[in-house]
Amino acid sequence: MPVVPEVLFRGFGHWNLRHRSGTLGTSGTHGTLAPLALSHRCITIAVVITRVPSRVRDIELPPFDPLNIRAAELRAAGHHVISLGQALPFFGPPPSALAAAHQALDNREVHLYSTDPGILSLRTVLAERLRETLRTDASADDLIITAGANHAFTLALNTLVDPGDEVLLPAPFFTNHEMTVRALGATAVEVPVADCDTFSVRWSDLAPRVTNRTRAVVLCNPSNPTGAPLDPQEGGLIVSELARRGIMVLSDETYMHFVYSGSHWSCASVPAWRSNVVVIGTFSKSFGMMGWRVGFMLADASICAEAVKIQDAMIICAPVISQMAVEGAVRESWDYPASFHADLLARRQALIDGVRAIPRLRWTPTAGAFFGFVRVDGCTDSAALAGALLEQAHVVTIPGSAFGRSGEGHLRLSYGSASVEAVRTAMERMKTYFAHA
Repeated sequence: MPVVPEVLFRGFGHWNLRHRSGTLGTSGTHGTLAPLALSHRCITIAVVITRVPSRVRDIELPPFDPLNIRAAELRAAGHHVISLGQALPFFGPPPSALAAAHQALDNREVHLYSTDPGILSLRTVLAERLRETLRTDASADDLIITAGANHAFTLALNTLVDPGDEVLLPAPFFTNHEMTVRALGATAVEVPVADCDTFSVRWSDLAPRVTNRTRAVVLCNPSNPTGAPLDPQEGGLIVSELARRGIMVLSDETYMHFVYSGSHWSCASVPAWRSNVVVIGTFSKSFGMMGWRVGFMLADASICAEAVKIQDAMIICAPVISQMAVEGAVRESWDYPASFHADLLARRQALIDGVRAIPRLRWTPTAGAFFGFVRVDGCTDSAALAGALLEQAHVVTIPGSAFGRSGEGHLRLSYGSASVEAVRTAMERMKTYFAHA
C-alpha cells in the first residue's frame, strides 16, 4: 500500500487520511468506521488538497451542517429532535412574492440575465423603502442586488479590502464574516465586547484595537449571535470616529426587521454615511425566502460602480426570478415581518422562562433577532456540550465557540422556527440534562 501525506479534511465531517496505515478511514463524532481501501483516486485527492493555500485550508466550517445531519439521522432512527439551532424564521414568503414569481414565469425576461446591479425597478422601490426604514437618502444607484447577505458581504469586502489589511470583528461575531475575511487573505481581528451581559458594541471596545493597518470594522446590527442591537449614540460615534480615520464600516443589518424595543437604527442614517458606510441586507429572514438567495448591498454609488466589476466576475446577477419575486414583496408587503413579532415574542418568552428554570444558564434577553446567546456556568467546551445535548436530550443547539473565542462557554438558542410548545419541551429536556450533568 503506498504512503501518502497526512491531510486534514476540515469541514467535510467524516474523512480523515492517515499516512501510517496507508488507508482512508471514515471518522467523526460517533466513532471510527472500517477503513476503506486506498485507491489511486484517493491519492489524487490528497495531492490536490495539499495545493490549496493555507488561508483556505485553515478556515473552519461552522458546525451547522454536521449538527443538522446528525439530527436528521436521529429523526430517521425514530427520535423526536427539536431544533434550536440554525436561525430560521417559522414563516414562508408573503403571497405577494409568490404571486410575482408565478407571473414572472410568463415573462421571457425571467430566463435572461438582468443587469449586473439588479433589476432597476427593484432597486428603485427598495431605495424608497430603505429611505423610510433606515432614514437615509438611498437611491437606486446606491444598491446592488446580491445572492443573499453573505454574497453582499463578500462583494463589499472584495471591493474595499486588500490582502493583509486588518478587519475588526466585535465579538462574539457572525462566523461567516470571519471566514470571508480570512478567505480574502486579510487579517480578522477579534475584538471582545466589554459588556458580556447585553453584548452592546461600544467605541471604547474598538478604539484600542485600531491600527494603521485597519481597513474596516464589521458591525452586525442586530447581532448574530447575540441579538443585541446597536445603540444609536454609540453607533453614530463609531461611524464618525472611523470616518475620521478613513476606515470603512460594513454594517450587516440582516435582522433590521426584528427589533422589538423601539425601531431599528442603521449606520446609513448618519448624515455623512456615504463616506465610509456599507449596509448589508437580505430578504431571507424578513420575507422567509432563504432558498431564493436574494439580498443587497447599500453603498455610495461610487463604491457600487466599482463593486459591480466583482459582481460581474462572481455571478453576473442575482437569480432573476428571485429578484422579481422580491420586488413583489418589497412593493406590497414591506411590513410583512412585523406581523410575526407577537408570535416571535411568545417564543422568546418561552425561552426566557426555560433558561431561568436551569440554574447553570445565564441570559440577559436582548432586543433583536430571534435567538438567545446563553452563558453556561462551568462550560469550557461548548462544542462538546452541543454534541451531548443533541445525543442525549435530542435538542439542536449551536456552540458559542462557532462565533469566536469570546463565544466559548455559551450556546446560541434560536426560537425563530420552533413553536412555543417546542421551545418549552426543548428547555425541559435541557433542564433534565443539566440536572444530571
